[in-house]
Amino acid sequence: MGVKGPKNCTFTLNSVNLTAYVDQVDLNMPVAELETTNLDSSAQEFIPGLPSYDASITITKWDKVVDDVLGPLAITPAKVTAAIAFKDASGDTITYTWTNAFVTGYNISGAATGKVTSGPKVRLSGIPNRATS
Repeated sequence: MGVKGPKNCTFTLNSVNLTAYVDQVDLNMPVAELETTNLDSSAQEFIPGLPSYDASITITKWDKVVDDVLGPLAITPAKVTAAIAFKDASGDTITYTWTNAFVTGYNISGAATGKVTSGPKVRLSGIPNRATS
């Protein structure tokens, strides 16, 4: 069952909980498709390949705390820990944790009449630890 509203997702990067600054987290988990079509096939055939993981984050409350985490990781890339948790309407939580995450993009946007926002991208390397509670 889905849930709308606050407190349904958390985002932690390099041991810093950035949840209060985040408007949206998109966790992407595509699986490669390996073609196995041969001369005896009557249609294209595929098998699952390796999964990959990345996250697109929408920062709606950008400030020095956010930049102190993301800025150095964009200037001098380093592997850090990332944890993303999702909670459903019944309170069940699924947490995905990677120990080999790194920032692959970091933008800061500002307008004369608007707030400063950001949209970092994070590569989540390797298989995550998946925990439920």
